[in-house]
Amino acid sequence: MLRYLVLSLVLSCSLNMKGQASISDYPQQPEVQVEMTETVRNLLYLYKAKAKKYPQIAGYRIQIFNGRKDDCLAQRGTFLRQFPEVPAYLLYEVPEYKTQIGNFRSRIEAEKFLQEIISIFPGSFIIATQIDYPKL
Repeated sequence: MLRYLVLSLVLSCSLNMKGQASISDYPQQPEVQVEMTETVRNLLYLYKAKAKKYPQIAGYRIQIFNGRKDDCLAQRGTFLRQFPEVPAYLLYEVPEYKTQIGNFRSRIEAEKFLQEIISIFPGSFIIATQIDYPKL
């Protein structure tokens, strides 16, 4: 009998409780106003325009070589002759050039391809970077 009394007390208390106010409890949605200078507004516009023109996402590439420009171009050519379907990029970050390959969405994809090329390009490694959207 005591069990039923405690159970009914717990159920009646839980039916009357509210954890959070629902959206319908507020008469209207609050408004947020962001104030910014004209310079910041222009930078935001330029950022959005660039993002539309050059869409990229977070992903992985394999760096197969870094050094002088002509050496990087030679390595890139060697890679493209053996794997023409995989994109290869020549990047410049002071003070050297880098040859990076692929547009891998996950590290597992990059690891799998690295195992295929590690004998041809020893010293290659995976880097996290911005990649191009995959072609459909």
